[in-house]
Amino acid sequence: MKSTLTALAVIALFVSKTTTAQVNTIESVANLKVQHFNFDEMESETIGEGIKRKWFHGQKGQMTIFNLEKGAHIPWHQHPNEQITYIMSGKVKIKTIIDGKEEFVIVSGGEVIVFPENVPHEFWALEKTVDLDVHVPVRQDWLSKELPDYLKKTEK
Repeated sequence: MKSTLTALAVIALFVSKTTTAQVNTIESVANLKVQHFNFDEMESETIGEGIKRKWFHGQKGQMTIFNLEKGAHIPWHQHPNEQITYIMSGKVKIKTIIDGKEEFVIVSGGEVIVFPENVPHEFWALEKTVDLDVHVPVRQDWLSKELPDYLKKTEK
């Protein structure tokens, strides 16, 4: 639980540093919908071999917890969303584009990696891993019940 709160604090700090301050009044927020979620009470969905996720979304962003078994693979893909990945525990190897070249990066528990929009990336779980991802804006390809094409490659 402490690592989840730490992750949320890191994300809140990142978001607060990158957005324009907006002053809200009671009248301006009267019609906004406050949502409350509990990851511990959500049901996981299996989306590929050794890959489970729990996720929710607000109006502008979404948060996902991935549980990856050792050896799980999320194929090469890209999307028009910024992705902030916090490895809560475990270790992954990631292939992505850094300075115009394909590079491999090892990201371990307690570390964060940020993928700008449309930057391709691919994951391999080097050990059992819990990965907290934030996407902004909401991933439109996740709103239907059908898996994106790249994830269909991981199905059993």
